[in-house]
Amino acid sequence: MGNAAYAFGDYWKNITASDIAIVNDAAADKEDANYPIENSQDEQVALCTRTDDKTNIKIQFDINSASDGTKELKFFGIFNHNFSGGSVKIYSYTAADYSTGQTLEATATVRVKDMFIRIAGPSDRRYWEIDISHNGSATSADSYYEWGRIICYTDLVQLQQADQYDRDRGYGFKNIINETPHGIRWVHKIADSKERLRITYHIAQNDYIPAEPKTLYDAVDGDAHPFAFIPDIDEDDIYYGYLVHPELTWVESKGEAADGSTLVKQLVIEFVEAVRGKA
Repeated sequence: MGNAAYAFGDYWKNITASDIAIVNDAAADKEDANYPIENSQDEQVALCTRTDDKTNIKIQFDINSASDGTKELKFFGIFNHNFSGGSVKIYSYTAADYSTGQTLEATATVRVKDMFIRIAGPSDRRYWEIDISHNGSATSADSYYEWGRIICYTDLVQLQQADQYDRDRGYGFKNIINETPHGIRWVHKIADSKERLRITYHIAQNDYIPAEPKTLYDAVDGDAHPFAFIPDIDEDDIYYGYLVHPELTWVESKGEAADGSTLVKQLVIEFVEAVRGKA
């Protein structure tokens, strides 16, 4: 089992929107003006960016306005998307023509709804491309592609394994259910297919519990900001959402360790997925 990890740092949301383009192989603009690229730069994943068709679609972007130069982009996340299968390719380039010095950085199999790509040894580049259906082969049941959020950054932040931990899972819906005096029920669906994750660390004697979870809470400011969360870095599951509790708590046992020092007996991180539905 690998470590849990998260991504809060992100260049994508700070790129000048004019430095991002959705194009086909003829360099024609394929962005749906009603669902602009700025939507995928917003933290609210229910907003979405949409293409106006599915033929030879590529997302090209210059990260300079966000990173002040070149960067080795090791982590990419695509959230609340409508890809149903196939794969997505990541390329980098040495020039703004998105042709010179092309390097295939990764080919990632689509994970439905949310997916991530972690590149082992990325190039240090300024110009990057997410190829959905030109050389990529992503499929969709719709007549367009859409995605609610993209994140790209130098890497994830991993939470080191404690001596042992449990990982609880939950899945469900969020509804408002009303009933008339005559027993007629009606349901207003707020969200569906929501995942809930809870990691409970037990009996840990190390420097990173609770220091690393504290860093996570500092980054996301309690439950105020959504972020990408990976329950196990060795698997392909990734989710975008919120910490459930705005306060981190843990239980210490003083003097119980063999050397008389403190043991952390229990520390809980609970995460809930953001609303799945697209606006």
